[in-house]
Order: sequence, then structure tokens, then C-alpha cells
Amino acid sequence: MGIEFSHFENAVSRQSENSGVFARFYDKPVQTGNIKKNGLPEFKTKLYVEIKVRDERDVFDQPAGVEHIERFSAEYNKYLRQKQETGKGTPLTLFAFLDAGQIECCHLRGIFSVEDLAALEDKKADMLGLKDEKKSACLFLEAAKNNFSIASFEQKEKYYLEQINILSEELKRLKANDNERK
Repeated sequence: MGIEFSHFENAVSRQSENSGVFARFYDKPVQTGNIKKNGLPEFKTKLYVEIKVRDERDVFDQPAGVEHIERFSAEYNKYLRQKQETGKGTPLTLFAFLDAGQIECCHLRGIFSVEDLAALEDKKADMLGLKDEKKSACLFLEAAKNNFSIASFEQKEKYYLEQINILSEELKRLKANDNERK
């Protein structure tokens, strides 16, 4: 028996051990106990796991350790994939036009960002039942694009006001020097 077969045996035994047990990995902000200079508490992001057992009301929510990652490797890989995908755009959780069920539906279909949702072909969005969600995502991105140009104009205006103040100060200094000469 090779090492590959022993990995396969372990995976099969873990699968039967996990029947009726559901796990979800997520990041949770946890207070470090330190206080920042502004007086607010400092937070650190930690990996947590939420474990539910079928037909039980209790939910076990705790920091994830190596044993959890090994036991629920498929769920952990889903967490990593989702975390990697959300880094490529605006996360759907920040998109106010979707409820939790719609977000989970999108995640199951491999859509993790508003940009991914807006980029779906119309035919595929219709087939997946995401036609209205796609339309909302497109409108959201269009509005965000307009906000970018407003922010750009605000930055330019701030720069120009700073330049005007600098030139005004320089003009006052030159006038003062000219008055001293006279």
C-alpha cells in the first residue's frame, strides 16, 4: 500500500465521521486587549469555525485549529477559495441589494464579487435565476463609476485650493518685501 492509498483511507474515514456535521470557516475580528492612541480598542482578525450537528440546536463557534482544518478540509478549501475570489472586487456581502440567501446562492455558483455578477452573460444570468441581481449589480457599478469621477474632481479641487493658498502667501510676502524697500 502506497502513501496515496493511506490518504484516501483517511479521507474516507473522515467523511463517515463527519456525516451529519456541518462546518463553516470565517474570519472574526477579536479584541487584542490593546488600546490604540485614539482610545479605541485594537482588533485582530482570527480564523473561526462554526460547527452544527444535524438534529441538534447547539452551534459550536470557536477559533479554528489544525484539527478543524484537517477534519473539515473541504469546507476549509471552500473558505480559502471564497476569500481569494472576494479579493478581486467588491464583495457581495457589501452589496446592499442582495439578502443573505441570494448571496449564498451566488457563492454556490462561484460568484463572489459585484463585478463578477455584473459580468455574467444575460443568457447565463437568466439560466441561473440571477437576472434581477445582475441588473442591480450593473446599476451599482455604473453609480460607483460616477462617484469615482466626483472623488477625482474633489481631489483636483483640493489641490488647486492648496496652490491658491501657497500663491496667496507668496504674494503677501512679495508685497511686504516691496513695501519695505519703498
